[in-house]
Amino acid sequence: MSRPTCISVLLIVAAVLSYGCAEEQSVSAVRTPELRAVPAIAEPARTSKTSVSTIEADIAAMPDLKVGSFERPDRARVPEYKILERELADRNGAHAVRLLVDTRARTETDYEIIARDLKARYADYDAISAEFTDSQDILDYNGAAVIFNTPAGVYYIGYIYGPPNNRGYYVRAAD
Repeated sequence: MSRPTCISVLLIVAAVLSYGCAEEQSVSAVRTPELRAVPAIAEPARTSKTSVSTIEADIAAMPDLKVGSFERPDRARVPEYKILERELADRNGAHAVRLLVDTRARTETDYEIIARDLKARYADYDAISAEFTDSQDILDYNGAAVIFNTPAGVYYIGYIYGPPNNRGYYVRAAD
């Protein structure tokens, strides 16, 4: 079969297929599909947006408990670190701080020890977040820790169902 004949056959097949599809019910991008009503059981409760005062009231109503241990680790085991930046991050009644921590440490175990030290050092805060870097490697991101000291700090960090563990911190080393 020559090339022009093949092209002609393909065009005829395409025309026949498109004609066959045109006889069936067409789909229109302009026409809105029919929608069924949502069953009453599945309807969400219609409430207005949660206001900041409601969140602050929820935090104020939380018991004055402490999460995890506030005992400082053995100073000889704590890898050397320095806090480069400290930014207060209070929100909705929770007292929090964000830290940029300079350290030569690289393992999750070392970061956990630093997180335990920061937890004890900043025990009067509800929540602490720390990002680990090494200033000798041009501020390379190496990992992070979120530390929660109170139920309000747990809520601030975003764990709405309570603390994810009983230690009071969550540490992750960057891959």
